[in-house]
Amino acid sequence: MRNVPLHLVLAQVHHRRGPVVTVLGALMLGTGVMAFGVSTSLPDAAQWTVRQVVEPVEAPLATAAPTAPSTDFLVHQSETTRRDDSLQSLLRRLGVEDRDAQYFLARDATSRLLLAGPSGKLASVTRTPEGQLHGLTVRWVDGSQRVSRLVVQAQDGMYRSRLEQPVPRRLVRFGGLTLRSSFYAAADQAGIPDAIAAQVVEAFSGDIDFQRDLQRGARFSLVYEAFELEGETLFTGRLLGAEVRNGKDSHQAMWFQEPGQAGEFVSLDGTSQRRAFLASPLAFSRVTSSYGPRIHPVFGVQKDHKGTDYGAPAGTPVRTVADGVVTFAGQQGGYGNYVVIRHPDNAATAYAHLQRIAVRAGQRVQQGQNIGTVGSTGTATGPNLHFEYLVKGRRTNPTRIVEALGANTPVLAQLPSFQREANAMREQLVTAASVAWASVQ
Repeated sequence: MRNVPLHLVLAQVHHRRGPVVTVLGALMLGTGVMAFGVSTSLPDAAQWTVRQVVEPVEAPLATAAPTAPSTDFLVHQSETTRRDDSLQSLLRRLGVEDRDAQYFLARDATSRLLLAGPSGKLASVTRTPEGQLHGLTVRWVDGSQRVSRLVVQAQDGMYRSRLEQPVPRRLVRFGGLTLRSSFYAAADQAGIPDAIAAQVVEAFSGDIDFQRDLQRGARFSLVYEAFELEGETLFTGRLLGAEVRNGKDSHQAMWFQEPGQAGEFVSLDGTSQRRAFLASPLAFSRVTSSYGPRIHPVFGVQKDHKGTDYGAPAGTPVRTVADGVVTFAGQQGGYGNYVVIRHPDNAATAYAHLQRIAVRAGQRVQQGQNIGTVGSTGTATGPNLHFEYLVKGRRTNPTRIVEALGANTPVLAQLPSFQREANAMREQLVTAASVAWASVQ
C-alpha cells in the first residue's frame, strides 16, 4: 500500500464526513496511533428523535395463582394419660377443639375406656390444624399383658368407636452387659429392661450375692422374650437364658417348664437353680456390719453382733430367703418392726428395723416373697436391715447359709426335651455373647 501523509487524509476527511470516518479509524489503528478525536459537529444524542413501538403479543404471560390451603393436611399428635386427667384436659393437650367429638367421647360407652382404669395409656389423634378430630387411638396393656386398643374414627359426619385386642408378636432378643459399678447401673447403661434384670438376679441368687460376689468386669449374656406391635416393643416377657462370667467362675441358667408343671430356672446340665436358702435377703445392698464383736454404733461399747447388717435405702423390698411359716410379726424392743420365719430342719431367719411389715404371724411364705421394707425402726442409726440366721434357736453367722444351700443333683438331664432346649440355649448364649461383645467395641 502506498504511504499517504496523515495530514492529507485529515484534510480530506474534513470535506468528506460520513463513511470516511470508518476508514480513518482503521488507518489510525493500522498505523499504531492510539489517540483519536470526535468531531464536535456531530448531532447531540439528547436531541435525537425517540419513537415508541408497540406490538401485540400472541399469548398473555402466565402468572402463578396463589396456593390455597390444603384441606388434606392433618396433624398427628400423641400424649400419655395422667392420673388427674379429665376428657377436656386430655383433648386440650392433644390440640383437639371439637365440640362434636367431645360430646361423642363423653357419652359413648366404649369411648369411656379412654380414662377408665390406671393412667399411662398412649392416646394418639389425627386432627386438622384447627383442632377438628379425624381419628383417635388409645392403647394400653393390662396386668396380664393383654393388649387393648380403642379406635374412634370420623365417618360421614359421624363418629364410630370399636375396641380391638391385637396380639403382639413374640421376639427373642439377645443382650449383654459388663459390670463397672453395680449390676443395675450396668443393666440400665446396656438398655436391659428392669424386669429382665430382676429375673437375672432370681436365676443366680442361689449362686451369687450380687452385692459382694460380683467383680468389676463381670460379663452377662442374656436371651429373653420381647413382644412387639406395629414395630414398637410393648413389654418384655421371660428371661429364657443367661450366662455370667465373673472372674474365673462361670454360671449358666435357662428357663425350663415341663408340660403340666411349674417352670423354673435350671442349669444347662439339668440342675435346679433353686436352693434351700437365698444368699441374701436383699437383691442389692451393702454389708455395713458383719457377725461378731464390734463397737455398738449407738451405745459406743463393744458388743457381740448376732447378725449381718445390710445398708439400703428406706423402702427397699426385703425378701424371705427360704420357704417357711411366719412365727412373729410385730414390734420387739430395739429390733423395731421385726419378723421371724421358721424353715425346715429347725432353722429360722429374722428381719429387724423394718419400715413396714407385709406378713402376719401364722402365714406361710415362699422363698423370695416380699415380707416388708427396709427401715430404721427400733435402735438404728439409719435405714438398714438387721438379718439373723438361727439354727435350733441359736443365732449363727449368716454366712453359714451358704453351707445350707446344698448341692442339687441333675434331675432333668435325661429328658429328651430338656436336652434339645439346652443345646439350643447354648447356641443362643454364644450369639448373645458375641452381640454383647460387639456392642462394647
